[in-house]
Amino acid sequence: MTIKAIGISGSLRKASTNSGLLRCAKANLPAGMELEIVDISAIPFYNGDIAAGDRPAVLLELLAKIAAADALVLACPEYNYSLAPALKNVIDWASREADNKVLNGKPVAILGAAGGMGSSRSQYHLRQVCVFVNLHPLAKP
Repeated sequence: MTIKAIGISGSLRKASTNSGLLRCAKANLPAGMELEIVDISAIPFYNGDIAAGDRPAVLLELLAKIAAADALVLACPEYNYSLAPALKNVIDWASREADNKVLNGKPVAILGAAGGMGSSRSQYHLRQVCVFVNLHPLAKP
């Protein structure tokens, strides 16, 4: 059986070190695992009006990929001692699917790159968000 994971970087920059971490992880996966890195730059900010109407195809495609994945790998930059809004936005969209069917109980690995203390503060905050939406972080900080 192959474990299929989705990699999401919270940074939208082309030269992002967090996106680079995902590429490195993909290049060094153990046998029996696949990692698809998805681009979240076109995902609109969560808006209940959009959620209740015709949601964009790019959003529906992302939600379908997350739902089909066995696990998530989240690369979390640190912005003002917290997680990146783009990453939180994806979690907000996914957690609002009926019965939380996209995220419910899915394992998640968290990694990140930043200066100073690395991205430890944002990873800690992300762990709290993950637990709230019933994702299961794989390791303690």
